[in-house]
Amino acid sequence: LVQEISVHERLTVSWWDFAGQEVFYAAHSLFLSVNCVYLVMFKPDAKSFDKDRYRMWLNEIRSRLAGNKERSTPVFVVATHKDCAELPQDHDEVFKDFIELAKKEYPRLLDVSRFFHVSNNQEFNEHDKYSTIGKLRTAIIEAAMMVPGV
Repeated sequence: LVQEISVHERLTVSWWDFAGQEVFYAAHSLFLSVNCVYLVMFKPDAKSFDKDRYRMWLNEIRSRLAGNKERSTPVFVVATHKDCAELPQDHDEVFKDFIELAKKEYPRLLDVSRFFHVSNNQEFNEHDKYSTIGKLRTAIIEAAMMVPGV
């Protein structure tokens, strides 16, 4: 992703998709640091949601962020499949498990204002009056510009 920030600035982003395969867990720590923006993504489907798996990822992120860095390193929680009518659509319902984690276990790491529900369906996004994919993109860019060393 290359996003034009202004006439004089450019932001180039490197995306690392860890996808959660256990065979690669040992290598993940090589790519996690303070100077980055994290996206924890999930499908809002009760059958596939594994709170312990997300807790493992959040613990991994938190372990890289010593103390006060938890507040300054942005972690976005992104629910996918917003266009699927059979899945929950209400924001509080979609994010209920992450809201609980934010309150009880990760209050310094997770900020509910960084929870986004999106679709990668272009037709859906063209009719999405809230343009959540655009808001997410803007929020990531703004957050990245505030991260020291980026």
